[in-house]
Amino acid sequence: MPALAQFIGANALPLLAGLIVAAGLFTRLLWQRALRYQASVNARPLTIVGLGVAVLALVLFLIVASLLSRISIFDALLANELRRTISRPMLQAIFAITQFGNFMTLLAVVIGVALALLLRRRWLELGAWLIATAGNGLLNRALKLSFERARPLYDHGLVIEPSYSFPSGHASGSLAVYGMLTWLLLHWLPAPARLPLLIGTTTLILLIGFSRVLLQVHYFSDVIAGFASAAAWLSLCIVVAERLRQRQVCRA
Repeated sequence: MPALAQFIGANALPLLAGLIVAAGLFTRLLWQRALRYQASVNARPLTIVGLGVAVLALVLFLIVASLLSRISIFDALLANELRRTISRPMLQAIFAITQFGNFMTLLAVVIGVALALLLRRRWLELGAWLIATAGNGLLNRALKLSFERARPLYDHGLVIEPSYSFPSGHASGSLAVYGMLTWLLLHWLPAPARLPLLIGTTTLILLIGFSRVLLQVHYFSDVIAGFASAAAWLSLCIVVAERLRQRQVCRA
């Protein structure tokens, strides 16, 4: 375990780049498979996929949470290694990335999109947007208070984080907000722009989440748990919203 933490710490940026590339390829594969169901009016296959993602994400969160005491050893080793290897200029660059997942940034996006939907009288989308984003925020807050995990030691002075560590609010919030925004845009953008949007969103979310580990303000397991909890909630919200949207289209 110390050797693994040392390897990841010494190669954190190349490994993150590789993860982003792999996630982009996986996103493309999933999108190509989803297109096979596009011509069908039956939304059942996509509903099953969405519920499957929610269940898998929930299982992942429960596994991480149940093994937290054991994972903490690896978390601490990796945090110490990153504190030793990440340079000050790199920390400043990472700090710029993490701003996209800050509470005030996400709140501005939530309010801006909500106002746009309100002005256009898109009531279904507005309800889904508020439930998905605000509900995820409340869920993350409840989970933090349940686990009360202290943050890793960091002394670079770039950020001050007084709240609990598990699960990561940046990872959770960015996935919920930018993921739900992507779902909205997929219905409005022309077909050629949809896959680049998905890949761009995936890249942004991964950068925000793992920027927290590189900044040493979150443990690795905090970010994984934040992604998992938000993915479960967001998948469930999208499944319900998509079903309601399909019914709305059929009635029209």
